[in-house]
Amino acid sequence: MIQKIISTVVKSVVAYIVLLILGRIMGRKMISRITFFDFLIGVTLGSLAVRMSLGNESSVLLTTVSAIVITSMALITDQFNMKSSLFRKVEEGKPILMIQKGKLLYEGLSKAKISMNKLLMLLRQKNVFNIEDVDYAIFENDGRLTVLLRPEKLSVNAGEMKISKPGNKLSIDLIVDGKILLDNLTSSGHTQEWLMQQLKIQGFDRPDQIFYASLNQIDKLYVAPFH
Repeated sequence: MIQKIISTVVKSVVAYIVLLILGRIMGRKMISRITFFDFLIGVTLGSLAVRMSLGNESSVLLTTVSAIVITSMALITDQFNMKSSLFRKVEEGKPILMIQKGKLLYEGLSKAKISMNKLLMLLRQKNVFNIEDVDYAIFENDGRLTVLLRPEKLSVNAGEMKISKPGNKLSIDLIVDGKILLDNLTSSGHTQEWLMQQLKIQGFDRPDQIFYASLNQIDKLYVAPFH
């Protein structure tokens, strides 16, 4: 039993050293900027390290060879990535436009495979609370959202101009995925009849035609249809 423990310790140290060397060879990337391909490589090497630590002597050699081969392939892939834009698109994909000129692009959310709630969360992380304030929003390859505000929203600080501003008010989600959020509608001080009237003004007859609708701080209804 003691011999097995010592053997496992030694193999674990060897696995750690091998991964450390291979990691240095591959280079470093910030966790927030790794692509899905980088993530898969990391998981694969981690799995090989476990096999290296717990396997027998022959499996340690074979696993080490496998790790070296995978690392070599990753390095070759990085070279292709730097030199070929076509290969880069195949490996990483390309950024997806989510919002354009204040208009929510439903097909963008479908391509990115993220929900409306996730998009709103990413916008809030950028201190953006109204979709209409956004000129462009782009979902990057690493899962981050890049946001460019409309020019009129890049205003001078009110404190510098010595003027008072009304208190901020969050927009209220009224329709998500074609369904009316009754609690939110009630808290906004409006009724379903009012909501349907506002939808008809914008050319819609039913809430199931709407992918997302919200009420901003000046009681203006923002509507994004499914198509």
